[in-house]
Amino acid sequence: MRVDRDTIAARLEAAFSKRGFSEPGVAELRRAADVSLRTLYKYFPSREDMIVAALDHRHARYIALLKQDCPKDPQAALRHVLDCLAQWMRTTAPRGCMHVAALSAHPDSVAIKQAVAAYKEQVLAFFEGIVGSKEKAGELFLLHEALSSTWPLYGEEALAWGHSLADKIINGDIVDD
Repeated sequence: MRVDRDTIAARLEAAFSKRGFSEPGVAELRRAADVSLRTLYKYFPSREDMIVAALDHRHARYIALLKQDCPKDPQAALRHVLDCLAQWMRTTAPRGCMHVAALSAHPDSVAIKQAVAAYKEQVLAFFEGIVGSKEKAGELFLLHEALSSTWPLYGEEALAWGHSLADKIINGDIVDD
C-alpha cells in the first residue's frame, strides 16, 4: 500500500504527541509511520524534517478547527476560539502545546523555531482578523497561549478564567495603572 506525505505526517504527529520529542528514534518513527525507512527518508530527510512535518500537520488541523463555524461577531468569535481550544486540549493536547514542547526539546533547531514562530504568527493574525486591532489581538494571543499552558494543571477552570478575561479585553474593561 502506498502512502503519501500527508499520511506519514499525520502518523508522525501521533507518534510525537504520544511519546514526546526526545524519546522516539527514527526506527520507532518509521514503525509509527508504517512505512519503510527509505520511504520515510524520501519525504523527510532528517528527524528535524519529521518533527516539522508533524507540527505542520497538527497546526493545519488546529487552524481548521478554529475557522470552522467561527461567528462574525468578535465576542462570539472569541468564545468560539476559547471553546475550540478547550476542545482541542481535552481531546488532542491534554499535556499542553505540542509546538512549545518541540521547541523546548530542540531549542537550537532553526527549522523548528521558524516553524513554531510561523504557526504562532498565523494564530495571532487570526485573532487580529476577529478584533481588527493588533494590540487587542496580541492580548488575546497571550490569553490563548496562557490557556494552553495552564490547561494541564487547571483544565476547565482555566477555560472559565479565559472566557472572563477575553470578555474584559474585548470590552476594554481592563484598567491600566
